[in-house]
Amino acid sequence: MVRSGFTTSHVGRCHLETPPVMAEFAAAVLDLDGRVTHWGWAAQRLFGRSPEQAIGRGICDLLLRGAHRDTVTRALAEVAEGRCWSGLLAAECADGHVRDLTFCWEPLAGTGPGGPVLVSFRTLQPHGVEIETDTACEHLALTHEMSMRICASLDLSQTARDFTHVTMPRIADIVSINVLEHLLRDGGLPELAADGSIEVRRLALGLAITQTDAQDWAAAFPTDEIVVCRAMSPAVRCMASGRPTPFTPAELEPQSLDRIRNVLDDDEFMCLLDDTSFLALPLKARDMVLGFVVFGRKADRPPFGKHGLALAEGLTAQAAICIDNARLYGREHHIAQALLENLAPKDLAIPPGLDVAHRYLPASRMTPVGGDWYDVIPLSETLVAFVIGDAMGHGAVAGAAMGRLRTATRALASLDLPPAEVLRRLDQITCDTDPGQCATCVYAVYDLGTRTCSLARAGHVPPVLSHSDGSTTVLDLPPGLPLGLGSTVFETTELEIPEGDTLVLYTDGLVESREQDIDTGITTLRTALAHPHDSLDATCDAIITTLSRQYDDVALLLIRHRTQRPFTGPSPVRRGA
Repeated sequence: MVRSGFTTSHVGRCHLETPPVMAEFAAAVLDLDGRVTHWGWAAQRLFGRSPEQAIGRGICDLLLRGAHRDTVTRALAEVAEGRCWSGLLAAECADGHVRDLTFCWEPLAGTGPGGPVLVSFRTLQPHGVEIETDTACEHLALTHEMSMRICASLDLSQTARDFTHVTMPRIADIVSINVLEHLLRDGGLPELAADGSIEVRRLALGLAITQTDAQDWAAAFPTDEIVVCRAMSPAVRCMASGRPTPFTPAELEPQSLDRIRNVLDDDEFMCLLDDTSFLALPLKARDMVLGFVVFGRKADRPPFGKHGLALAEGLTAQAAICIDNARLYGREHHIAQALLENLAPKDLAIPPGLDVAHRYLPASRMTPVGGDWYDVIPLSETLVAFVIGDAMGHGAVAGAAMGRLRTATRALASLDLPPAEVLRRLDQITCDTDPGQCATCVYAVYDLGTRTCSLARAGHVPPVLSHSDGSTTVLDLPPGLPLGLGSTVFETTELEIPEGDTLVLYTDGLVESREQDIDTGITTLRTALAHPHDSLDATCDAIITTLSRQYDDVALLLIRHRTQRPFTGPSPVRRGA
């Protein structure tokens, strides 16, 4: 069995074992200024430079000891015009000696003039030694396509499908990519059955071996199917050893053979059994085995030899990193979604006599949860509490802090405490539970009978009162300090909110950004409020549209007292895009 030169230790970095014989052929990709943009595995062996040492450096400084600049400039100029150039240049190799190598410069396949440059290096051929010159070129071309196509996606299924499209049929006629099922389940642990079998999920399968309808293959081997691999199957052996495992069709899983027999006619099935060679390769990233890839070649192609194996291993190692990135992103996204659904208010109970509209916009679609929150808490038939806050930070950490504060606020609201006392206790809770966390907050209690509102502020942006005549007032509340700083000084302010006026509560992400300060943002908010709209929902939309794109989470809560109407139950949460 041929052993690969790759051992993956962490993201994007490959370490190579010292080969017993210097590689005869290597390749790299340059830009039109002669700087290295991709450094192939064979180039690492031939010249003894890692990708970190090579990428970004000019080819003259890297290999030619600063010489031959005019020659390199001429070669790059010819490639920029769509032509090729080749010649003999002296370069420093891995053993420290300067040797004459044949340099071949050409446009990278599929990019055309003005695109990246493929440079291949070949040592002078020893007598009687056959050199496979196409392997390194194919490796570089495929690696470039994988970098442009596969690594651009963070969708696990799409990444797997793209891998089959890139590698089939150039590497193999059959490509199957499978990931351990426990890695895709929430908090799943490895489940090795008593008989040593293990579950994997088929992410993608590509076949180019017959003219059989692709729908028949898709029905026989559906995507996302959970498959049980036997203890001594080639897949389990390659994952256990971490090494390539060639095998014959007879070693396929029995259920797979039965399905293939149902798809193919007898002659095609016998041809598959007699003439197809298979290779199982482990998917390994960050020192962890994720699953395996199976390549199959039909009779008109040779089985995987030394060079084909090295190419398949290199592409599989690159795919493993992309798949693991997609897996981890999917897991983080799922956690963020769960936090958003469980911590953010799902339904707001709106008492009769009030109109309420609200929006929540996360700073990033990749992490749809943050530290901003709002809530409406009925206290009695005539009293209702409003709260809006902003926990420091972004993402899941801020979301967890937000969840604690929201729960604590609801508990304190039930005690019928004045707003300043609620904030004082929230400050103490924040100091006790997470000394490194802080948050801003506005807490208000509104009396529907008297139309009076009591408010207190903890370092939060000031509320705005929008009057029915189109004018606005920024409420001058004592600012207080953010929760979590150990402040004991919060003050309650009481004011009357006439019928038809709108209380506007918001977080700083709405009015502050890289392009504008808070004062400018509040002025823009007041301008948006000055124009009448048919409903509070329409007012919310106008505010979001008027203010510039934000870089922080945004929460917005509008409250208006109106003539009492029958209670219609909870209103659904509206979230912006």
